[in-house]
Amino acid sequence: MKAVEEYTLDEIQEIDNLELRNKLMTFYQEKRLELESDPFSRKVLRSYPNCSISQLISILNTEFLEHTSFYNFPGKQVWFYPTVREYKSEFDTTCAFSGGVIRKGSLYCCYRPLLEVVNSNRTYVLSKALKTEMAYFSDLPTTMMEFDIFTQKIENYQDYQNEHIDYEALNYYFGGTVLLLELRKDRRKVRKKGRKKV
Repeated sequence: MKAVEEYTLDEIQEIDNLELRNKLMTFYQEKRLELESDPFSRKVLRSYPNCSISQLISILNTEFLEHTSFYNFPGKQVWFYPTVREYKSEFDTTCAFSGGVIRKGSLYCCYRPLLEVVNSNRTYVLSKALKTEMAYFSDLPTTMMEFDIFTQKIENYQDYQNEHIDYEALNYYFGGTVLLLELRKDRRKVRKKGRKKV
């Protein structure tokens, strides 16, 4: 017989022994409630209705690490939504990643992620949308961890001179600090968040 934490909800419901099934169901429901004790966990576990308790713990640990910011919001969990749109350029413009020219009529990516800080009711967007050549689509950050690394490289560009992305140009584009604008519910005020220049 396997450990209590290893039973999925479906497996518990298929047990013929009523007493055992009720005990396992009570254990499962109590543990699941414990795991869903905060908004972050509830949102994550909503997508996993049938997993065993041990699977749920593993999923939560993985999601917790993936959504914890180490640079922009140190130690906080952040839902990261990488908003990327494709446009046709109406005039010549500069690629933020390479400094190259995006010619009129060419397709380009417009990148402006949305960041929702869990448990704080605060939402941010990148202060300036990034316009990049289509070739850089796969270099755009899609997770909080990738965005933290991206921001750190921009603000410390001198340590990343040999990368295929021109982080010095990005540093100049952002004015030395990657600023995030806080979206307010009243839509009248926005507050900039960034690190002080050293």
